[in-house]
Amino acid sequence: MKLKYIVRTGVAAFAAAISAVSCTDTWDEHYSVGGMVPGATLWENLQQDVTLRPFVSVLDSCGYAPVLNSAEVFSIWAPQITEQEARQLIDTYRTEKANHVNDDDNQTIHQFIRNHIALFNHPISELTDDTVRMINRKLMALTPTSFGGVDIVGERVPSSNGVLYKLDHKVGFFPNIWERLRAEATGGPDGLDSVANYFLFWEREELDEEASVPGGIKDGQTVYLDSVMYNYNMWFNSFGRIDSEDSVYWLLAPTNEVWEAKIPEYRRFFEYHDDRAEDGDSLQDLYARQMLLSSAFFNVAHQPGNFNPENPDSICSTVYNSYYPGYYRFDHPFAAGGILNGLSPIECSNGRLYATPEWRAPVEKTAFMRGVRIEAEYSTNYSSVILGQGGKLDSIAIQTSVVSVPDNSPFEVSGGAYLEVFDTRSGWSNQPEVTFLLPGNLSNCPYDIKIVFASPLAEGSVNVNDTLLRQVDVWLGQYGSTSSSQPNQSQYYSLTTAYDVHAYEKMDTLTLHWDGFPVCSYGEEDARVWLRIQQTFAGPPSSMGMNNYSNHLLIDCILMVPRPDLIKEDDH
Repeated sequence: MKLKYIVRTGVAAFAAAISAVSCTDTWDEHYSVGGMVPGATLWENLQQDVTLRPFVSVLDSCGYAPVLNSAEVFSIWAPQITEQEARQLIDTYRTEKANHVNDDDNQTIHQFIRNHIALFNHPISELTDDTVRMINRKLMALTPTSFGGVDIVGERVPSSNGVLYKLDHKVGFFPNIWERLRAEATGGPDGLDSVANYFLFWEREELDEEASVPGGIKDGQTVYLDSVMYNYNMWFNSFGRIDSEDSVYWLLAPTNEVWEAKIPEYRRFFEYHDDRAEDGDSLQDLYARQMLLSSAFFNVAHQPGNFNPENPDSICSTVYNSYYPGYYRFDHPFAAGGILNGLSPIECSNGRLYATPEWRAPVEKTAFMRGVRIEAEYSTNYSSVILGQGGKLDSIAIQTSVVSVPDNSPFEVSGGAYLEVFDTRSGWSNQPEVTFLLPGNLSNCPYDIKIVFASPLAEGSVNVNDTLLRQVDVWLGQYGSTSSSQPNQSQYYSLTTAYDVHAYEKMDTLTLHWDGFPVCSYGEEDARVWLRIQQTFAGPPSSMGMNNYSNHLLIDCILMVPRPDLIKEDDH
């Protein structure tokens, strides 16, 4: 059976539409029954119907008598239930109340009482085909003869503060993804309590003023007869409102077994230096979980292209960005090896919940593995201070300039400019060098470090020096461990020596591999990795033929490309 999702505008738009109606006679006519004001309140009319007494006993036990006796306008679809059902509902309410469960999570209030009450007057005619937002924020289908799929019986009862309808039996509570996830949050390897508890940790309770029932002013503050709360969760606001009835999502929820395997595996990418203290541990936990969960949320209504939910060619998570199409896009999710292959969906009011005992969203598909581009021309990205003769710092010999590239350049230069580095010293010791700061690296992950050398033809004007080869040595500096100090230049690791740069009639890219860094700098302002590039010669001009080489370095950018695919199995 195909599930028909009911999607409407959000709470904010709903509230704005209500506020657009002025508090005048027009308002009274719209929200009272036929423009009249009958004498009895909803509460008084409920008590008059013998068949509704079990329902009334639940309302009374849960403190709803003053709410339904107030001036606030409601529509009630009162279900006929048995005395036994009423006792079970009351017992559940009292048990959860004693355990300090708030009303928004109390089953009797949230799943039963508020599932049958809506704000404002909702009249019914033979043409009615609508949806009604209940005060538990659920959307119910309303027709001339049914509500939420349950038959309406008898006549409507106009009241001074709304309208009362009677149902053949109670309306079932259809949980959304978040509610279903919490219901499925059991222990054991196949349970979901690890991910559910993590989401719960970030929940903050807020008052829903639009859905709450005001009871007057006390000490300058509004007092509410019924305070309807909602939970604000930073994860849902960032990744997808799986707690909202206004969207359609699919959630790929890792089981406890997956969580316990993947979180430690991902934590190793975020080992910060000890100088971050507890802050580093917090970031390590935060980013490891974010790396896992960023591939878990899918908004069905906002998929690129012609999305076929029955058999999509691909599916993109909610953090997908078309500017980086290689990340968070998963091809053929239902096919063999796909992220949803073989999983049975749990249908929810706002989408589907897929519990997966096998995590098939590869880590290289996350934006954490997108890498870093360091533009060489930005002065904050490099240092031209070098060690001169005798080990003294020499900050005068090396000079730099930024060369802008015209729009009609025959070469594609990153950022539209490159850095020129040259040495003002004379003689065979002329060796221009520059040290770049490489920020944002992950720890314990192999990297390809790409140095893109610019062609002088990109700028347009060429001198004799520019036509010559450049020969470079490259070193890398890093923290040796999370407790070690920053290395000086004499402690740098050699990555390559005497590499000939062929960057005259083309842009030349030198790719160097590094097995991994012990210290992470992801999200930090300061770099923990340094790359030193130096023009080199083997000897004086008489034996070297120095005139074959340029004494200028032209550098476009540095690319830091993570290679998690090269992590060895025993490193996990």
